[in-house]
Amino acid sequence: MEDRIHLIEGKLDQLIQQLSPPATGPSQAGPSQAVSSYPAPSRASNDSVDESMFSRGGRREENLSNLNLKDASPENFGQLYLTWCHSQPIALFRPDTFLETLHTRELELLLALKALSLRFPPGTLSLQKQEQLDAMAKLSRRRAMDRVTDGHVELSTLQTLCILSIIDFTDGRVVQADLNLSMASHFAQSLQPSSTMSDSEETLDCIRSILMLQRLQGCIFPGARLASVSPMIHNGFPVAGHAKFCKSPEPAVLARTYVDSQMTTGILGHTKLVSEIWQMARKYAAYRVGPDELPPWNSHSDYSCIMQGHMDIDSLVPTKYRFSSDRFGDHNAEELHKRRDYWGAWLFIQLIYAAIPCLLNHPFLLSMRLRNFRHTMPQSFIYQSYELIMRHTGWMIYFIDLMEKKSFVVSDPALAHCVGIVATIHLQHSFVEDLSLRGRAQAGFEKCMKFLRRMGTIWPSIAIMAQNLLKLQASITLAHSPSSRGTEDDPQGDFSIDAQLLWDILIYEQAGRHNAAVDQSMFGESLKGETAHSENDLSLAAANLVGSAGISGHKTVPAKYVVPPYAPSEGGTPPRMTDQRTPAADRVVETRVFEGLGAPRDHDSFLQASDFNKAIENWWDFDYVNQ
Repeated sequence: MEDRIHLIEGKLDQLIQQLSPPATGPSQAGPSQAVSSYPAPSRASNDSVDESMFSRGGRREENLSNLNLKDASPENFGQLYLTWCHSQPIALFRPDTFLETLHTRELELLLALKALSLRFPPGTLSLQKQEQLDAMAKLSRRRAMDRVTDGHVELSTLQTLCILSIIDFTDGRVVQADLNLSMASHFAQSLQPSSTMSDSEETLDCIRSILMLQRLQGCIFPGARLASVSPMIHNGFPVAGHAKFCKSPEPAVLARTYVDSQMTTGILGHTKLVSEIWQMARKYAAYRVGPDELPPWNSHSDYSCIMQGHMDIDSLVPTKYRFSSDRFGDHNAEELHKRRDYWGAWLFIQLIYAAIPCLLNHPFLLSMRLRNFRHTMPQSFIYQSYELIMRHTGWMIYFIDLMEKKSFVVSDPALAHCVGIVATIHLQHSFVEDLSLRGRAQAGFEKCMKFLRRMGTIWPSIAIMAQNLLKLQASITLAHSPSSRGTEDDPQGDFSIDAQLLWDILIYEQAGRHNAAVDQSMFGESLKGETAHSENDLSLAAANLVGSAGISGHKTVPAKYVVPPYAPSEGGTPPRMTDQRTPAADRVVETRVFEGLGAPRDHDSFLQASDFNKAIENWWDFDYVNQ
């Protein structure tokens, strides 16, 4: 009966608006007659919705009564949000008061929360349910846009835009998602520092979440560099007085003192640093390299800058958040699930930390930065880059196996892209001559695909990312051509791959779209253009290193023999990087694969701070007399 009354009232409001004579000017209505066209905020106590809220100009839009909301009670979707979304990756609300305040939240925020949380638990998102959630998101977006256009922006509006940005991005509407974030950041930048806000703590959480989302999924243009001001290069070095290339400025939006002075403590405070370096790595992947770029090993290059930031993570993240102290594998599945808000943030730090050097040392991206380099490449850099990708891809597979063992499904879509990056490295190594490396790479690729398929049941864009990886795998062919690497060293020919698709998969904004194409969903016919995608782009094809271990197949690497990374045994022959490894060499690689941020103690060859302290104490206690 209450729903019918709301429906009748809405129709009467529409009828009165249509029968009322149009106003000829603002002077005809006095102050007492001036009524805002924006409806009063709704305090939703149940799932019934007034249709008139979604009617503009007498035209009825989508009807929520057609949506199946029987299971969308506040207790249900509110608990789903806390379990699967809170702190994974953003924290918009205080979990201790979130459920009891749901009935006071604005309608557009409730709709966005439902559209996000009702896709969980994983595996429950059917096609019919996806259509219903899309309708909720659309109505929420229209409601939020009404507030923006009518000048009634509230905290709930910013929270709604954050949630809609996640939904739109993972549904492939990248431009719409970036528009949501841009509006939210603009309003947040315009806020005045004040302690008299209705909920200053929740406001600060929202601002931090906007900043976090900008770093994780904000659009990065192909020409973007790590600094707004590029250095002037002279004889290969930056000129003194100019901005350093590796400067990592805080984004102009949201760089407010009152936010930084009250940064979140605990593990969420450390995800901020990790997201900063990850954003720099994303720019590195999307940047179109020019002919005058500094080589990666130069201390002023973008590569060196980000690797320094990666080292900062290793030095600033407290020991208690590292693997050696906070052992994920020591907890049972039930304990992990109850604290998803903590373990989701913990895995964020671990996986992003491992993905940064994988992206920086990705053979395809490095090859593009080396194609204009006409001098001998430092062999130490070849081994360093190879060791880094082997170590950190090993960590990524380790965590995938561990999550599989514990039945723990991460819900942060950004982490799926980290796995997708690692999958492309495994795909390259799946065609090397070294049988041991080839076997591990093929097994690693399958594990990455299984992980992505599982996350694809939550986020449509991740399912498409998995399809793009399979298409990339299918594009690999063997070309019998006496070209780049020479028939003497490569009698079987070279492997070719869809290089443009490979590059696009490494760019988060495109990886989750069909054929990894740029999003043009918001543009009309007058603004749409042809997708620039060519499998025969020679400039990109030259960066193809499929079948080589790391960048060892690059044209600047000595064609026949390279000095081995480790001193050979006396009388031995220096092995090539593509030769069969001896069991001893395999053991060396295995130990190094498990090095990294908080390596497990059973395999740890990386000294901890306590180890150095013990060594110093032993040195001072050394008995010289007995020696």
